[in-house]
Amino acid sequence: MKTVLIAHQMTIPHYRVPFYNALERLRPAAWRFDVVYDASDRAANNLASIESAQPAFAFPTIGVKTYSWTMRSGKPWGYQTFWRRAATYDLIIVENALYCLTYPLVQLHQLHGVRVAYWGHGRDIRASVQPGLLKQQMERLKMALVRRADGFFAYTDAVRAYLVQHDVPRATIFVLNNTIDIAAQRRAYVAVRDQREQIRAAMGLTGKRVLLYVGRFTPNKRIDFLLTAWQQLQKQDDRYHLLLVGSGGEPFLADNQLPNVTYYGPINAIERLAQFYTAADLYVIPGAVGLGPLQALCYDVPIVTIDSPLHGPEIAYLTTANAVILSADSSPSQYAAAVSSLCYEPEVLSTLRANCWPSIRHLTIDNMAANFIDGVNTILNKDEG
Repeated sequence: MKTVLIAHQMTIPHYRVPFYNALERLRPAAWRFDVVYDASDRAANNLASIESAQPAFAFPTIGVKTYSWTMRSGKPWGYQTFWRRAATYDLIIVENALYCLTYPLVQLHQLHGVRVAYWGHGRDIRASVQPGLLKQQMERLKMALVRRADGFFAYTDAVRAYLVQHDVPRATIFVLNNTIDIAAQRRAYVAVRDQREQIRAAMGLTGKRVLLYVGRFTPNKRIDFLLTAWQQLQKQDDRYHLLLVGSGGEPFLADNQLPNVTYYGPINAIERLAQFYTAADLYVIPGAVGLGPLQALCYDVPIVTIDSPLHGPEIAYLTTANAVILSADSSPSQYAAAVSSLCYEPEVLSTLRANCWPSIRHLTIDNMAANFIDGVNTILNKDEG
């Protein structure tokens, strides 16, 4: 029996639970895995609502304590108490990051025959935009550690290409196709899509052109830009309505008493979110793209975004078939014009909607888990036989 330890993001985000459950269901009997978990972090990561429907994770965890502090720059750092226990595993898989000091320290266990692998973006996306000297040095250290690791689980093909360019052996890189539980999202949509007009009526959106943003309200999402573009749309047609869902929106909206804008705060229950996506015509995100737009595509909602070096690797899932991606120098007025053009060209919008699900239906949690399992097996069996 081989043993694998997984530590990622110093927590278990709600969207990662289905992946770990699938991994436990599909893994070979020849190995087992444990996921690092600080139970005190559950409420902060919205796991309570998930566990109310699912009393316990379907995968094994090991409890740890997290010690965190904030640097003068405002960057949070931390340490988790699993370093000593990690030495008892055959393979340790940690996030490709330095902000949790335990992650780079586990590589010391390689000296005693333990295998170590990383997973993630391959680089700090923010470091691609005017990085300071310290950030450059940290990125070099991360890459040096990756080159010495036994494997890397890359979120997309683009991450693999980046790593290969930086002299990471291609044979040690395993592409996961990072995703959410799109099958569950699609089931939620199928259950209510025939009720679209009733849902819109109940939300007071009959006859409206409904735009939706779901996600955190952080600077890299460019919410200020979105609200400026929104003002341009309102001047053209007051039938537009903007729905905003996510944590941290109050500061952005406090000084912007905009008409036809409704802010709902954070919502994680899939049945509730399905109402918003089903009611929407477009998903608007002028800032950094991550996994959020993938959820919209499960509901046949096309994306309008802007090219940017801040996008996560999941930007690869957006194409001209399911999204409009404007040039990096686009202004709020140009963004508003792109939204307006789609809303006033129903045939174009209908074609985009029809392409949404077919373009991403292969990005299942089971496929991601299978890719992960292939990588783990390759690393565990390296040099054997």
